Amino acid sequence: MVKTKIQIRFSDCDMMNHVNNAIYLQYFEMARMHFFNQDLPNWDWQSRGIILAKNTIEYKQPVFLKDNCIVEVNCIHIGTTSFTLSYHLSSNQNNKLVLKTYGESVLVCYDFTKNERISIPKSILTTLKNNFVKL
Repeated sequence: MVKTKIQIRFSDCDMMNHVNNAIYLQYFEMARMHFFNQDLPNWDWQSRGIILAKNTIEYKQPVFLKDNCIVEVNCIHIGTTSFTLSYHLSSNQNNKLVLKTYGESVLVCYDFTKNERISIPKSILTTLKNNFVKL
């Protein structure tokens, strides 16, 4: 599991004074990039890239401007050319983490120089296995 602290910006909030539902995908993307950059800082995104194939989000509770949030990223499925990451966005309330939003992304490995799907590269596979959680 890799944790990423998220700073809620004023522009993230809507007229209901909570984070707009479309913003959560940005939080997940920030956490996903932190997840990969932590173990793969020199990743060649052109020859060993990824394509986002699917996102799902379950909104549990609203997030507000002053919430202190983190996103925990885990790998929950590893295939031949694709894998699934999960996201738990939680807020610290009374010294207890409260789940606010859950999400998943299916990512497909892709070689952009050859324009074709590829098997998960060994370096990425190692990172995924190190962060694998069976739900």
